[in-house]
Amino acid sequence: MKKSMKAVLSFAAIALLAGVVGCGGTGGEECPECEECPGTTENVSDSGVKLSGKATNGGKVLNIWAWNYEFQSRFRSFYTKYVRTNADGSDTLSDGTTVKWTIHANDNNGYQIPLDEALKQQDNAAADDKIDMFLTEADYILKYTASPYSLDVEKDIGLSQADLGEQYDYTKQIAESDGVLKGVSWQATPGLYAYSRDLAKKVFGFDDPNKVQAELSNWDKFNASAAKAKAAGYKMLSGYDDAFRVFSNNMDKPWVDANGKVSIDHK
Repeated sequence: MKKSMKAVLSFAAIALLAGVVGCGGTGGEECPECEECPGTTENVSDSGVKLSGKATNGGKVLNIWAWNYEFQSRFRSFYTKYVRTNADGSDTLSDGTTVKWTIHANDNNGYQIPLDEALKQQDNAAADDKIDMFLTEADYILKYTASPYSLDVEKDIGLSQADLGEQYDYTKQIAESDGVLKGVSWQATPGLYAYSRDLAKKVFGFDDPNKVQAELSNWDKFNASAAKAKAAGYKMLSGYDDAFRVFSNNMDKPWVDANGKVSIDHK
């Protein structure tokens, strides 16, 4: 039942739509298993990706923040005007634009803490030091979509409905704030709920997948089904953590408000 995603939030320059399988390291490490990793100097073919460049911060450096090299590898493979990677890890585009990458691993908030500090300094930062694009995960995307540090990807960035038309709805919904789309997803990984048909027959009296799906189609039905499973001597989940991320990824409001009141989001 878990749904996770990786999204791009644009602060001031452009938004990319890319989702082709390629190499990528984890936790800030380069990936050794493929050739198109950081450090390559190969020119790449035209990908056909269109960028409006509608929003701008006036600088000549495009600063992109991320927690690993996955998006960077796709950028280099599919960005239309990519030319080369420099010795310092930045990229140079054919129009002279420098693309600077800032990578911090997610571990122990190692990405969010420096990102938050840098975003707070946006107004005072030099044009070439401002963050133009930053990536988030579903775990904490709402923190940024609801902040003033992300832009409307249609109105401010220039993406059209046609550009966004083939996205999964849930990847749009989680990137929205007050009906405004603040980010786009280049990678979505919807999950599933696996069960034994033999046990389903014991709990529900049937094992037809469509009928079982109906019994799990919302949380009220899931809870009712869990009660039936418990009565039959079974458990729906192996532990609270099986469902924790479903809720932690989709909070509309903080658990505790400014007055110390606990708020339960029933989504």
